[in-house]
Amino acid sequence: MTVSDAPRGLVVLRKGRTRPLAMHHPWVFSNTVAAVEGAPEAGDLVRVQDHLGRFMGWGYFSPKSKIPVKVVSWDEAETIDGDFWRARLSQAVAYRTDFLGMGDPSAAVRLVNAEGDRIPGLIVDRYGAFLVVEFLTAGLAARSEMLVDILRELTSPAGVFERPEPDISRHEGIRRSQATLWGEEPPEHIEISEGRAKFLIDLRGGQKTGFYLDQHENRMRVGELGRGRRVLDAFCYTGGFAVHAALAGAMSVTAIDSSAESLQLAQRNAELNRVAIDFARGNAFERLRMLRLEGQTFDMVILDPPKLARSRAGVRKALRAYKDANLSALKLLDASGILVSCCCSGLVSAEQFLRAVKDAAVDAGRSLRVVERRGTSRDHPFDPACPETDYLQCLICQVTG
Repeated sequence: MTVSDAPRGLVVLRKGRTRPLAMHHPWVFSNTVAAVEGAPEAGDLVRVQDHLGRFMGWGYFSPKSKIPVKVVSWDEAETIDGDFWRARLSQAVAYRTDFLGMGDPSAAVRLVNAEGDRIPGLIVDRYGAFLVVEFLTAGLAARSEMLVDILRELTSPAGVFERPEPDISRHEGIRRSQATLWGEEPPEHIEISEGRAKFLIDLRGGQKTGFYLDQHENRMRVGELGRGRRVLDAFCYTGGFAVHAALAGAMSVTAIDSSAESLQLAQRNAELNRVAIDFARGNAFERLRMLRLEGQTFDMVILDPPKLARSRAGVRKALRAYKDANLSALKLLDASGILVSCCCSGLVSAEQFLRAVKDAAVDAGRSLRVVERRGTSRDHPFDPACPETDYLQCLICQVTG
């Protein structure tokens, strides 16, 4: 599909609604748009300006989205073409390979993190020799062939596989399906290394693009803290935290998840790493309460639930769930035990999450100290002008009373 690099329309912002964009927040919300001129179609490049005609940015048009424009440049003189995207992608790849030193061909890494790399609408993860891509806006979906060609030049993969995000695709009004866009078909499972650990990744059926790469450094750190401890990994998915804790020398590791498919792969990951983990299937919230009734205790409990707040209306319910899980976990911890509590709901603020953990401690009759506040791994940078993309929280706490 051939698309034009030339601007095809004009988006005019309402008076008094330009400040976020002037501060380089890249999202233009539909309620800030006064007019759309020139009849641009989905994926077309548009000029964004204020009500006085002053230039604000270049972006791609998504008429069905609540965010009809995501700005990619604030430079009026800049040409948004293949060379522009080659430069942006080169910077993103160089950050991981040169600056972070994450060029190990056997490992997994996020190569492009959308707004964090000034490329709104594109996610690229590398698993060994394969790239997995997500096109999250109409503009970048329309330019998928060009972007894949550039990624091939920069990374020389064996294959490029697309994993669409159904909810985002629906909201954007784009139709994408799982497909190999170039090169070899990925195998059923890909083996990757993560520090001392090895993991099998399901690119087609796994969560996100196959694995929670954003927790990479947190898994490594928490594994170290699990040495010599009795560890419980709730919401274990395919065993990431559990495997690292076992490899680091945990006294015992118990892992819980509700998905039979995830636990099957988790068991294979335990066997791959030659570690003993006691896996149990069930609702983690319920199992945490049952373990308490059974009189079991642990030295470390890890809570890494899936996203619990998918809209602002769901934040209150999510906070109750976070408090409930942390309350149950704290009741399972022995003196000086370690609580690792994670939140990947971007709509839940750091203050709200910390309060949920604090309230759980009060109700459990425990005192805590926060040892570390962590976020996404360094290959998942975020743009400070777009704080919504700083979504992951990881609190490491110790029971002090």
